[in-house]
Amino acid sequence: MFKSIAVTTGILIALVAFGYFLVSGIGKSISSDLSVIGKGKPVLVLAYENYSLNGGEALNRLSKIRSDYDSRLDFVVADMGTPEGHMFTSRYKLFDGQALLLKQDGRPLSVIGIPSEEKELRRLLETKLVVLEGNK
Repeated sequence: MFKSIAVTTGILIALVAFGYFLVSGIGKSISSDLSVIGKGKPVLVLAYENYSLNGGEALNRLSKIRSDYDSRLDFVVADMGTPEGHMFTSRYKLFDGQALLLKQDGRPLSVIGIPSEEKELRRLLETKLVVLEGNK
């Protein structure tokens, strides 16, 4: 009886935690829809190879801060394992874990590495966004 209650309680706690992560945005994935490029909002496109640590770690870092920048910047993943993502990364000569920041009209601004420290990543994005927002 006690074992059954403990298992049920554990399952309920796991379900609540999973729900919290989904609602809070932690479980939200970054889109791979490259068609948002050039639609009036700057776009940061991450080159991502699903079996590589570099791309996975960069994606995790971007996912953590994304909600703070959603109103100013679209975040997109160019999955190098898909034809569309491979074409995009080849065109701009991007390596796994690198990102391309594109202007509002879709023209490239710069290729950037995703810093390992959140504070440094935020500073980099703020600096780039000031340039982009000043050139509207």
